[in-house]
Amino acid sequence: MSQWWDSLDLARQVFYGIGIAAGVVALVLAILSMIGIEHDDAVDALSNTGDGDSGIFSIKPLTGFFLGLGWAGGIALDNGFGLFIATTAGLVCGGVLMGIIVAMFRLIQGMRSDGTVRIEDALNATGTVYITLPPSKGAGGQVVVSFRGRQETFSALNAVDRSIPSGERVKVIQIVDPRTVLVEPL
Repeated sequence: MSQWWDSLDLARQVFYGIGIAAGVVALVLAILSMIGIEHDDAVDALSNTGDGDSGIFSIKPLTGFFLGLGWAGGIALDNGFGLFIATTAGLVCGGVLMGIIVAMFRLIQGMRSDGTVRIEDALNATGTVYITLPPSKGAGGQVVVSFRGRQETFSALNAVDRSIPSGERVKVIQIVDPRTVLVEPL
């Protein structure tokens, strides 16, 4: 390895040095990620922002940029291109690699779900009476409503003039407040 490095001219040493350094950083980030330590966790702990920013100037996209810059520039020089063309090729390759990494992380972040139950999603959903519902919007009843692949228990008011016993199927017709729904029998 030492002989190879010594045989390179200064431009190749700069390009390959950048590429090798970025490769080492990428390898360290990959190993830390595999054991469950993300660089965003460390950055958030130090900055107390808690936002886990994976923007274009975070460490992973910048590592990708320098990886592309170094290796593409070095390979271009090895193939007989001049310094200007090698630098241009490195910058283009680094920019493309950086763009791919940013796009991948944005796609991954777009797939995240916070799991928050939004009672508005229960509108027109069906459920089962859990605790008997008194007639005419009397308080004290509960229903278990199925929506968005999950079941949630809500306080419920009855829209009809008769009580609805436990076990009867109902439909949510209105959202009363963040934990209460208005239902009618099916």
